[in-house]
Amino acid sequence: MLIAAHGSDRDLRGLLHGLDLGGEVNLLLPYFPERVEGEDVADDYKFLRGGSADYLALMDAILEDALRHLGQAPRALWLFGFSGGAQFAQRYALVRASRLDGLILAAPGGVTLLREDVAWWPGLKGAEAALGEAPDLAGLARLPTSILIGAEDRAAGLVSRAPGTRFGSADADLAGLSRQDKARSLRDDLAAHGTPVTYTEIAGVGHKLAPCAGAAAQILRGWLDETQDASQPQTTNRSET
Repeated sequence: MLIAAHGSDRDLRGLLHGLDLGGEVNLLLPYFPERVEGEDVADDYKFLRGGSADYLALMDAILEDALRHLGQAPRALWLFGFSGGAQFAQRYALVRASRLDGLILAAPGGVTLLREDVAWWPGLKGAEAALGEAPDLAGLARLPTSILIGAEDRAAGLVSRAPGTRFGSADADLAGLSRQDKARSLRDDLAAHGTPVTYTEIAGVGHKLAPCAGAAAQILRGWLDETQDASQPQTTNRSET
């Protein structure tokens, strides 16, 4: 099963088309609200908590309901996010890493570094108080993670998180000013933590879902083949016994 988190444009159709693996993978697409009772909450899901809303618990409930309808546990559970969805996916994985078998982050506009000396959300200081649960750093160290970014994906369209703005922080640009800077900083940070992480820049691509989803589908195909190989019964080579 693949959980695919949308970006700010909430392009579910693009996720469906781009991540289609021919019916071999169940695709779960949560749709997070843009407004609640007239209030703009479009970005809240990216940070797992917004006002009184708990998007960590909401995603847990969505997943539980999907698995109940599926009727069985999947052989593997993967998580993909594009742009704002990559912010959500990274932070969800920070807490739920042990439940996941793979993580793909495409072009996040903001990242959380594993720094205990920097306050949440650019870092982990106070994360447990903010989220109600401690980050699963041990699980994160075992989680295969791929980071994708268009080679032409510059800073255009980035949301300012300056102090005084919603989710603002003095450390908002700690990982860098552009999406490329942020993606590379996250790669280096995860690698230093021991996480098995790969990093890919997609030539000629800006901030576009389709090519990122296509690259993600190739990674998922490799992971799918690995799970299928692992599920095959092993036979003994009698000539070697």
